[in-house]
Amino acid sequence: MEHTLKGEREGSLDAPSRKPVDWRSPDFYDATALHTEMGRVFDICHGCRRCVNLCNAFPTLFDLIDESETLEVDGVDKADYAKVADQCYLCDLCFMTKCPYVPPHPWGVDFPHLMLRAKAVKHKKGQNRARDRLLTANESLGKFAGIPIVAEAINATSRNAAGRRVLDKVLGVHPEAHVPAYHRNTVRKRVAAAAEPYPPEPESAAGTCAQVALFITCYGNYNEPQLVEDLIAVFRHNRIRIALTAKEQCCGMPKLELGDLDSVAKAKEFNIPELKRLIDEGYDIIAPVPSCVLM
Repeated sequence: MEHTLKGEREGSLDAPSRKPVDWRSPDFYDATALHTEMGRVFDICHGCRRCVNLCNAFPTLFDLIDESETLEVDGVDKADYAKVADQCYLCDLCFMTKCPYVPPHPWGVDFPHLMLRAKAVKHKKGQNRARDRLLTANESLGKFAGIPIVAEAINATSRNAAGRRVLDKVLGVHPEAHVPAYHRNTVRKRVAAAAEPYPPEPESAAGTCAQVALFITCYGNYNEPQLVEDLIAVFRHNRIRIALTAKEQCCGMPKLELGDLDSVAKAKEFNIPELKRLIDEGYDIIAPVPSCVLM
């Protein structure tokens, strides 16, 4: 059944469409324009509530509305809009699977990109905490933890109740939150031989090129090296040629969630030429961590 709105088709009848984020424009960081757009989109979300079960951003928004004096978006303090953005981890599920008002619908709702803009404005204003800047520097943390004795000290602190209380007080890391271990013996050190493609003659199947290049990720390299070793073993067992990227940095997802778009751009400029080189050589790109694949 087709429903028309000002001569347009109802949403979700066409594939979602997007325009690039114009994050280098000064208007992108205009707080007044941002709050105006957030109010518009929040009002649409309030009247729909279809995404309430996806992540905590939507329950946070609806609680703010339902607890306001007017029971509408105009009753929510604009200073509280940031509470909604803080709960969005940019998974894109609302945009890709749930929202009936994404472009090409005339309302043009793009909740994840709007939350990204809010995070970027917050970062540009210098409102992110020092601990957030530290904890999102995955590559630097991993390299620091690779110093002899340092990894052992960090891991011991993470496993110790007194150490966890210190982490909670200093960095705001909850005592019961999972903190991954750090390894001095990284994947790069463990599987250097995998830098050479193996097997020499891949066996193509199901229309694939049968050779993949592995973007290890900083998490795989420093925190879960066994995961990457197992992944390499699976591909080799199935006679799919696997090679490592010659170089890589953090994919940039932690900085994206922080709104630090300049750091994301630097990571892109480092990683993309190497990934393109491998694609041009006939490799498909894989990674062991879904968020890194999304980036």
